[in-house]
Amino acid sequence: MSSTTLKRYSFHLPIIMALGQTVLSTAQAQEIQSTPPSPLEVSRPLRPGPARWVEDYRFLDNPAKRTDPFDALRFQRLSDSAWLQTGAELRYRADAADQPVFGLRGVKDDSYLMQRAQVHVDLHLFDDSLRTFIQLQNTRTWGKDLPSPSDQSRNEIQQAFIDGNLHYQSGTLTTRVGRQEMAYGNQVLVTYREIPNIRQVFDGVRLSWIAKDGYKLDAFATRPVVSRDNGSFNDPSNHQQKFYGLYGTLPLSSVLKADLYAFGLETEQRKLDGFTGEDNRYTFGTRLFGTWNKFDWSWELMKQVGHMASADIDAWAVSSDSGYTFAGPWKARLGLRVDAASGDKDGDHKAGTFDPLFPKNAFYGQASLTTLSNIILVGPTLRFSPFNKLRFEPGVFAAWRESNDDGVYLPGMTTAPGTTTSSGKRLGTLYQANANWTPTANVSVDLDYLFYDIGSAIESAGGNNSQILVLRSTFRF
Repeated sequence: MSSTTLKRYSFHLPIIMALGQTVLSTAQAQEIQSTPPSPLEVSRPLRPGPARWVEDYRFLDNPAKRTDPFDALRFQRLSDSAWLQTGAELRYRADAADQPVFGLRGVKDDSYLMQRAQVHVDLHLFDDSLRTFIQLQNTRTWGKDLPSPSDQSRNEIQQAFIDGNLHYQSGTLTTRVGRQEMAYGNQVLVTYREIPNIRQVFDGVRLSWIAKDGYKLDAFATRPVVSRDNGSFNDPSNHQQKFYGLYGTLPLSSVLKADLYAFGLETEQRKLDGFTGEDNRYTFGTRLFGTWNKFDWSWELMKQVGHMASADIDAWAVSSDSGYTFAGPWKARLGLRVDAASGDKDGDHKAGTFDPLFPKNAFYGQASLTTLSNIILVGPTLRFSPFNKLRFEPGVFAAWRESNDDGVYLPGMTTAPGTTTSSGKRLGTLYQANANWTPTANVSVDLDYLFYDIGSAIESAGGNNSQILVLRSTFRF
């Protein structure tokens, strides 16, 4: 990332540094609590999903804990105050889709293969006061008839950032500058985007306070990165967008926590809800989550305001996932997902469509047919493991449009062709299932299936039932 790009974030730095000083003054009085053992001591690396920079292998200083054949590669002690971590991933994904995008884009079937190869180095100096993380990536796609921006970008710098860490008795303050992956909460609005071939990444500055008693606060100022499918090492910052915000976590009790956040997404030019022009969108939200006995929950409420061209933005969304885990060797969890997001209404001169920003659409399957916009969705989920290394997750969701005046939205905030003028409220019923097999700590295999039984909102636009089968195999260390 160039010095010119970094200067674009300088207007946020005084706010971020002032916020950091406020956090620190409060943090000095917090009590020290012990850190729980890392799950990496039991199985490593982490399963696909989280960013690789979260991994901490300092426990491998103890030779007795070097039980994995790749431990000598993933951690090297350089001196008393310095160490190096490395890792890599190779993933292949094969898809077979019938009636992609409900057949509304003129393609009746689409079968293709995608590759993602990653390697990273993670250097820690001066007892972790200074850190440099670099991750390179190669992404390729073969045979896809309906390409998307997250399919391929050849050879690219996926992440490259520098951390400055200040360690206190009550917690750690981190300043991160560079290209980085981010995710918050249940990833309803900001996600790593693991399932698509190219993960979501941002260029910018982030300040993070993590207290030992559970309090957390992030402040960031970034631009999303644009993926170019031709050429290598040429993915730039999106100079048409700014994404910034605050995200905090409060431990209210031993069984309940709350997230509070405010995001700003400024786009110089876009078309939405019949308006064309500058979009300055501000999202305010809260998330209540926790566990009690065998129950768990994550309930999120969001409100969007701002301006879209000459119209005021007035949008909302809710997202919830609640469950109960049964006793027994299968560890079965029965859950209920309820999501809803506003759509636009004709005649009120307001932009009423909720924009989920950078969401985890995998909640609704792998067919890229559903996102949290102009939708009401509800249905049960089930997760169980009949064997230690095998897990199944089926789910069934019924879905409707929140507003008949608005279209059916796909990931990326595009509408399914013909649905902005189609009749009917019902989107349909989604039947999905995932099977995950982890034969070793370094290998995982996923088989996903989705069948979308369409309703009147899509059928009246000329759409057809859609289904997809996805096979993913991943090796990582």
